[in-house]
Amino acid sequence: MKSVVRPSIIATLLALASGSRVVADIQVIPPGKGLQSAVVIDSGANGVCETTVPLGTDDVQVITAGKGLANQAEIRCGTNMTADTTAAGDDVQLVAVSAGCANANTPVIDTGADGVANTTAAVDDSTVLAPGAGQANATCVTVGGNGIASTTAAGDDVQIQAAGTAKATTAVIRCGPNKVVETTANNVAAGDDVQVLAVNAACGNKNTIVVNSGPNGIAETRAQGPDFSVGVLYPVRLFMTKGKPSVSRTVRVAVSNIEFGASAPATRDYSLAVTDGSCPAGTVTQVDSNAGSLVPGLQATATVPRGGRVYGSFTVKFPVEAVLSVTATTPFRCSVDVEADAVDTAAFNAVDDGADTANNTMAVDIEVVDRNDLP
Repeated sequence: MKSVVRPSIIATLLALASGSRVVADIQVIPPGKGLQSAVVIDSGANGVCETTVPLGTDDVQVITAGKGLANQAEIRCGTNMTADTTAAGDDVQLVAVSAGCANANTPVIDTGADGVANTTAAVDDSTVLAPGAGQANATCVTVGGNGIASTTAAGDDVQIQAAGTAKATTAVIRCGPNKVVETTANNVAAGDDVQVLAVNAACGNKNTIVVNSGPNGIAETRAQGPDFSVGVLYPVRLFMTKGKPSVSRTVRVAVSNIEFGASAPATRDYSLAVTDGSCPAGTVTQVDSNAGSLVPGLQATATVPRGGRVYGSFTVKFPVEAVLSVTATTPFRCSVDVEADAVDTAAFNAVDDGADTANNTMAVDIEVVDRNDLP
């Protein structure tokens, strides 16, 4: 029995579309930038943001000046377990007046969209935020893409990150899955990044900080270690001819060695792994890590020069019973998962970071039209 196929939007894969990259140590902050999530200014004690980001800067206005953090608890139920207070302004009535509360301290009213309290508690309801106040110390401004603060606080807002600076001593590089340090600090530009763990040292776990941004807060380091990019060469569209029981295609992928750093080896061995993904079981066969090799047969591994590229391939096959086509414009669609793994052994005989499947896989979309199903 054929599977039911839902209509799908036809998408074209561009030649050499990039997939995820294998990076041994893990880059947290891009070189030349500061921490892009750093808080620059908070709302201070009154909870109302009073600072506006200057025009022409890339700081991010999280809360508009004159407002607080939206929908914060303002009035809570008292010991009588009944809501006694009616919301004012744009405050939001969470529990109807005279209705029972689930328990004491149940929020009865919140601050609404403007984040500023407008309501005075009645009877024994309790006040969390006084009228005119917002949630204290809410984030008003964060840094933009450059990670450097550009805004000076106004009113009682609190300056968390000084204008013209980036957040100091933040993680730039973390340890990868092999739990061995592979990155040398300041390998992009001479700077003040700090080598927290020595190269070749063992990490306590994946994500242990290897390099931090030092006093200036700017990353001057790029992660080192096995680094492959994988991409599909051509769109994969198959047409099953009338009267044929199946259709197959050899799919070619490019695997590039883009490893960075003076210590990077001249070559790196890799293995191509491909699984059926969302396609029918048994779709993928004939996986070849080096389709351009003159050696007969399928190659389990291939050597990729630093800065170079090799081509791998695999075969996909779809039997007639696996594909249903209502029209030629609504093909069966699924995807296979492609992975380029570094196979050489890192220091201390640890498994290489190419084994980190979260960083080195891509999905290859496949479209199939079964002309046996069409008029």
